[in-house]
Parts: sequence; structure tokens; C-alpha cells
Amino acid sequence: MSHILEIPDELYTALQEAAEATGTTPLGWIAAHLPTTKGRKGLQETRKEGPKTLAELFTGRVGRIHSGAQERLSEACGETFTDYLEAKRQAGHL
Repeated sequence: MSHILEIPDELYTALQEAAEATGTTPLGWIAAHLPTTKGRKGLQETRKEGPKTLAELFTGRVGRIHSGAQERLSEACGETFTDYLEAKRQAGHL
């Protein structure tokens, strides 16, 4: 069964741009952003070839990724990792 959905031109244009940025069709873009269900098997076939790099995957996305942790992982990561390895070595786990 198929259904017709009427959306404003501005919304369709934005949908089309988002789909093109991720290398898929508007229908494929919508299917990719819905929660996974058993009834969506056929929708995944509308997707074109997926992104090959992280840059392609994140093209057109705006925002930031937050892990939920309080520490700043990008600050002094080399020293933090070195300290972690040294503690493991001293404990005899390396």
C-alpha cells in the first residue's frame, strides 16, 4: 500500500538537499532517519551507494557530538594515555 504526503515546497527542497548530501533519495533519507522496524525492509533498497568516508557521511550535518562524559577527551590525551599505560605496566597487566 502506498500513501501520498503533501509537504510545502521549502520542506521538500530541504529534504532533497539532505538526501543528495548523503547520496540517497528523499524516500531513502526518510527511511534512514526513522526508528528501525520490521516493516521497512523494502525502503532500504531505495538507498544509493553509501558514503565512502567520514567526510561524506557528515556532509550537510550541523552540530556537535557529545559523549555525555564530563572530562575533556581532546585535552592532554597523549599524557593521559601514557599515564594509563604506565599504571597498567606497573600493575603487571601489560
